[in-house]
Amino acid sequence: MTNDSRARGRIPHCGRRVLPVVWSSLAVVVLCACGVDETGSPLGSVAPRSFGAVGPMVEPRRDHTATLLSDGTVLVAGGIHVVTAGVEEPLTSAEVFDPVTGRFRRTGNLPDGRSGHVAALLSNGKVLIAGGGQQSLALYDPESGSFAGSAAGSRIQRPRSVTALPDGRVLLLGDLTFTAEIYDPARDIIVKTLNVGTRRIQQTATLLNSGDVLIAGGARGLAERFDPVTDRFTAPGGASLQVVRFGHTATLLEDGRVLLAGGSAEFGAGVFSPVSSTEIFDPELPSFRDPGSMLMPRFGHSATRLRDGKVLIVGGAAADAEIYDPDTRVFQFVGGDPGRIRSGATATLLNDGRVLVAGGVDEDFLYLEHGLVYNP
Repeated sequence: MTNDSRARGRIPHCGRRVLPVVWSSLAVVVLCACGVDETGSPLGSVAPRSFGAVGPMVEPRRDHTATLLSDGTVLVAGGIHVVTAGVEEPLTSAEVFDPVTGRFRRTGNLPDGRSGHVAALLSNGKVLIAGGGQQSLALYDPESGSFAGSAAGSRIQRPRSVTALPDGRVLLLGDLTFTAEIYDPARDIIVKTLNVGTRRIQQTATLLNSGDVLIAGGARGLAERFDPVTDRFTAPGGASLQVVRFGHTATLLEDGRVLLAGGSAEFGAGVFSPVSSTEIFDPELPSFRDPGSMLMPRFGHSATRLRDGKVLIVGGAAADAEIYDPDTRVFQFVGGDPGRIRSGATATLLNDGRVLVAGGVDEDFLYLEHGLVYNP
């Protein structure tokens, strides 16, 4: 089968093979969504607990960011795309998804190409972009539809997370560094440089109901907690993770606890592999407890809390998406799900309770052109 025929009509195999962690060269753009209608629709799918195609995207991409804007649209920025066969490069382009029309439209370009960056919606309605390119910080203005470089000079070379704090400031954390920073959007400057207790890689940062930020994993067993009142990092009562993991997801549940799911863990002698294990952080105790397991090992997946309190887990393995019910502590597959073939994608909870899954690649590392919308 030629590359051209694969791009036009190929339906990817949807077996349950775990995606490898290491990316390979991507030769073609795939224009399919595992049997879903590719014409797209505003609803994506009218059937409950199912996915439907929307779009297509202006440019298929992976390792981008997706940020829900104040008007309910979604900014999709940067990432990686195929230029020619076997050649990829970071994108400067960005696009906006409108959940009313189910369509993507082009918006202004980033100052430089970025991939693997992070983003956060600021209190002033703008979007802060950190990392992944030559300029460390950039700002998107939804009113003008344009990006601009920030005057703030971040010293963090590999930002891992940007967390909007209750007081409007932003906490920046990076990979493999003892440095953290506080960004003030009102003055567009870094107002503080702080020290974290542990160097981590691919950790998570979760804003708790108390306003504190939980930093967990990153190939380290001990968690840390950031207090925005004192601007200090402390170990939350010496609480240790059940599994030393990185590249996992951390989802704030309705009751204030945090679900950690999947990622990669070391199995000895420097051998790492995706895991299915989960655990829950209880900030009241504090401790990591209630060990459980997803139905599939996942790495590079997304986890989104739905309006009913359940958690939708998509991608990271060639398997159906899963739904986690915090009340029963049970994971269940969502059947007929083309989201199971995506990695390097984003998942964004829309204002109407649906979830947009955008970009990513399938199990053969072919770019996926259409977005998906999950109808709960």
